[in-house]
Amino acid sequence: MPDFSRRELIKVLLHVPLLTFIPVSAFARTGRYMHFYLPPKPFELKARHGARPGGRILVIGGIHGNEPGGYRASDVLMDVDVTRGSLLVVPRSNFTSILAFKRGYNGDMNRKFAGIAKDDPDLVSVERIKQVIRDFRPDVLLSLHDGYGFNRINSACWGQSVVIDSEEYSGFKLGEVAREVTAAVNRKIKVEKWHIPVHNTRTFDKNTHHPEQRKSLTYYSLTQCNTRAFCLEVSKQLPDLKTKVRHHLLMLEEFFKIYDVEISPDFDTLISGLRPRHYDKDEFSIDMLINDKKVNVKAGSTLRVPSASEIKMVSVNGPRGTYIVPVGVNLNWHRFFVRHDMSFLVKRDFERVASIRFVIV
Repeated sequence: MPDFSRRELIKVLLHVPLLTFIPVSAFARTGRYMHFYLPPKPFELKARHGARPGGRILVIGGIHGNEPGGYRASDVLMDVDVTRGSLLVVPRSNFTSILAFKRGYNGDMNRKFAGIAKDDPDLVSVERIKQVIRDFRPDVLLSLHDGYGFNRINSACWGQSVVIDSEEYSGFKLGEVAREVTAAVNRKIKVEKWHIPVHNTRTFDKNTHHPEQRKSLTYYSLTQCNTRAFCLEVSKQLPDLKTKVRHHLLMLEEFFKIYDVEISPDFDTLISGLRPRHYDKDEFSIDMLINDKKVNVKAGSTLRVPSASEIKMVSVNGPRGTYIVPVGVNLNWHRFFVRHDMSFLVKRDFERVASIRFVIV
C-alpha cells in the first residue's frame, strides 16, 4: 500500500464532495479504490538566436489563466525562426490557471514577484520566470495580457493599452517607446474605440493609484533585473480570440522593430494566416502505466480497471498546451486516491477536447 501522509489525508477530508475520498485504512479494508499519479505540468519555453546580431526580446504569456489572447499570441511565436537578434518565449507561465480558465487558480500570480510563500503552489513557476530573466538577460520583457474594457474610453480599464510603470526609469524611456508602438499600431486598427493608448500606472510615485503593481512582473524586471518591461493589454471585449491575438501581434511587431529582432515568417504573414483551429480528439492520447502495464489510451475512452488499481499517467500527447484534468480534484495535486469511478478532461489550454473515464470493476 503506498504511503498516504497525514497532511495529504487532511486535504482529502476537507475536499469538496464531488468525489468521496476516504482514509487509506478504509481502502485496505474495502479494496475499492484507484490511486492516480499525474505527470508534471509542462513549463514551455523556446529560445532562438538569429544569424545576424540584434536585440534580445523575452515574451511571457499566460500569467493570468483567463486571458487567452496573450498566451495564444505567445504560442504563435513558438513556431517562428529568428533571423536577427534573439527571442525567448514562455507562452504558458501559469498553466494551472490556464487549465482552470481562472485569473489565478492559487491567487494572482502577478502579485507574487516581490515575495512568495514557500508553500505557494505558484512558487516553482515564479522562480522559473525569474531565472529565465536572469539567464537570458533580455533588452526588453513583454508581458501579454487581456484586460477589461477599453482604456481609450475609460481610463480605469486596462484593455487595449500598453502599460508602463513609469514614463522613464533608470535611463529607459518607457513612455517614448510605448507611444511609438501605439502610434504605429493605431494606424492599422480601423475601429476607433479599439485604438491603443499608453497607460502609465506611475508605480514608483508615492501616491500611485496602483501600489499593487510593485509586486508585478514588470516592476520586478525593472527594479531587480535592470530590464525594460512593458505590459501589452488587449481587450477582453474584442469580438473573438482571433482578433485578440491579432492585436497582440500588431503590438509585438512594433516592439520587435524597435529592439531589432526579425523573425520568419514575418508578422504580416503570421497575422494573415490566423485561423481558428478545431481539434479532433484523435489528435490526443495519454501514455499510462496501469498496474505497471504500459498502455496508450485515446482521448474519449472509457477504461474498466480492477479495484485497487494504480494508474500512472506518464505523458499527455497532443499540441502544446495539452494536459489531462481530473474532475473535482485540486489541480495542484499530482497524486490522489479515489473510491468512485473517475473522469478526466483532456484539455488544450482552456478548451475541452474529450474526456477519459475510469470505472472500477
